[in-house]
Amino acid sequence: MGKWTVLSVTSRNQALNSSREYGTNWYVTYRLQYKPSTFGGFVEPPKMAWDEVIMYNDYTKKEHWSFSGNFYTRKPDSPTMSVWAQRYFRAYLQAHNRPFVAFGGSQKGHSKLFDLKGLAVSGQTLGIHNGEANQNKAVQDYLKKNGGILEIEVHDIPNVIKPTLPNDKHIERVLIFNCGVMGMGPRATGWQHIKMDSAQPEAKWTYNFQTGGSAPGLKTSGLKVVADPTPQGNLLPTGGIW
Repeated sequence: MGKWTVLSVTSRNQALNSSREYGTNWYVTYRLQYKPSTFGGFVEPPKMAWDEVIMYNDYTKKEHWSFSGNFYTRKPDSPTMSVWAQRYFRAYLQAHNRPFVAFGGSQKGHSKLFDLKGLAVSGQTLGIHNGEANQNKAVQDYLKKNGGILEIEVHDIPNVIKPTLPNDKHIERVLIFNCGVMGMGPRATGWQHIKMDSAQPEAKWTYNFQTGGSAPGLKTSGLKVVADPTPQGNLLPTGGIW
């Protein structure tokens, strides 16, 4: 049977401050190597581990909620997470220089296929195939025969929507990321702290994103604990494979 190895998990981030959003562009790039075997069929890689902690205080509503878990297995068809399940046909499209368009015309993240020497695999090498299922198979067949490297980049945009008149907004949120592959390889870590108060000028809001050190905690005294509202569901995205 073939074998997957996680070569690297790296990250980069960029502050986001638009007229509507206040947060971070957070990119995590996975490089996975597959080495085939003479015996046995193709083996799928382990699932992505997008382990995340959310702590959220709404001081206007006097409420607190929290979440801890793997966002990929919780909502694999989300615009952020879906690139992992769509890794094969999106690598096929990339090899053919064809854009992947979904979610209202936006593309988040990418998947690219390289040979074992690190050179990009061409569309000519993969051939012409129609439909996600056939495009998935073309990349799987290439890896089964030749081995190769998949580069999967997940693009998350953790942000808070800015307040608009006449609505008041006074919130504080801490996110903690621990991203890798389930059961193997290195991790990329980071944390974000945002405190927003519509009664204060934006210059007095708090924004911090770090890839080292410890995230701050939140004081929850006097706040009512409410149910976690994060979306969930185990549906795969179009053309997705666990």
